[in-house]
Amino acid sequence: MFSTEVGLKTQYQNWRESLTRLAPPLTPEWIVIDWYREDGLLERLPFLPSGLKARLRSQLTLSAGLRHQHFDGLLIGAPAVTYNHRSLLARQPYFVAIDCTPSQLTGMGDFYNKHQSRIGAYERWKEQARCDFYQKARLLFPWSHWAAQSMIEDYGADASRVEVVPPGVDLNRWAMPERTLDGALHILFVGGDFVRKGGDLLLDWAHKTRKKNWHLHLVTRDQVPTQHPNVHVYNHLSPNDPALVALYQKAHLFVLPTRADCYSLAGIEAMAAGLPVLLGNVGGIGDIVRDGETGYLLPPNDSDALIERMEFLMSAPAHVQTMGTAARRDAEQRFDCEKNVGTILGRIDSALRAL
Repeated sequence: MFSTEVGLKTQYQNWRESLTRLAPPLTPEWIVIDWYREDGLLERLPFLPSGLKARLRSQLTLSAGLRHQHFDGLLIGAPAVTYNHRSLLARQPYFVAIDCTPSQLTGMGDFYNKHQSRIGAYERWKEQARCDFYQKARLLFPWSHWAAQSMIEDYGADASRVEVVPPGVDLNRWAMPERTLDGALHILFVGGDFVRKGGDLLLDWAHKTRKKNWHLHLVTRDQVPTQHPNVHVYNHLSPNDPALVALYQKAHLFVLPTRADCYSLAGIEAMAAGLPVLLGNVGGIGDIVRDGETGYLLPPNDSDALIERMEFLMSAPAHVQTMGTAARRDAEQRFDCEKNVGTILGRIDSALRAL
C-alpha cells in the first residue's frame, strides 16, 4: 500500500520495479492511494478547500482498496493510514514501512501544514488511535533511526518489532558515469517544494558568488524567478524520468540544503550516481550522509555553512571525485532497492509463518 505523494511515489515505483526482478516469497497486490482524481465528483465540489478534498480522496481510495478483499498481510507505506481505518486493518496482520510519524510532521509545523487540533478531546483521541496503530503492527520498518525513535518513544511501539530499513534505488538506473572535472562544474538541486528544500539559499549563492565556470540545475515544481545565465530551471520532470537521470549523470555535485524533511530519496539517488551530497541535517537525513566522507551535513537554514562547503568543494576537484566514489560505494552497500525490499519481505514472510 503506497501513496502517490512525490517522495513516496518514487519509492512505490522502485518497489514495483524491484518486485518484477525478484522472486518474492509473497504475491503482491497493490493499493495505490491517490490524492486527486481528474473526473472525480469530490474534486468538483466548490465549497471544500483543496487540502480537505485531497485528504478525503485518499481516505476513499484506501477504504475501497481495503474492502476489496482479505489480505494475508498488509504492508503500509503511506501516512494516510492511521486511526480512520482501524477496523479494516484488524482484518489481517499489518506491517509499516514509512519515513516519519505524525508527531514528527507536526513538529515541522508550517513547512508541512501539519498542526494539532484546537479541540483537545479530539487531539487526544487521535493520539491514542495513532499509538494503537503503531503498537498493533506486527513489524515496523522505519526508514531512519530518527523515525524509529519516535515510533518507540512517542507511540509506545515495542522496540523488538522495530527494524530500520532505508529505502533504496535501482543501482543500474542511477549508475555512476565516468566524470572529468576539467570543465564547468555542474551543481544539481532536486526538490519539489523549492523554499522548504532550501532552493532559495542556492539561488542566493548563485547571484552572489564570485566563482566562475559553473552551472546550477534546479529541478522543482515551483516557478523560480531568475535570469542568471548559469542557472537552469526544470519544472516538469517526474520521478525516475530519463531526463532527470541524465541531469544526475551530468552533475558533479548534489546540493539540497533542506529546511524540513523526513528523508531524502533524491540524496540517495545522487549517491548512487556517484555524487558528493550536501544535505540539510534535518529529520532522518543524518542516517544518509557519512559526514566528510560521502558529503556534508549542513545546519538547516545556514547560508554561511552552505557557501563554505560549496566553495571548498568547487576549489578541490580531486576531493569531489574521491567523495563521489565513496558515495557510490556506500549506496551499493546500503541503498540497493532490491536488497532492502528483499529484507522487508523476508521478515514479513517469517512473521506470517510464525502466526
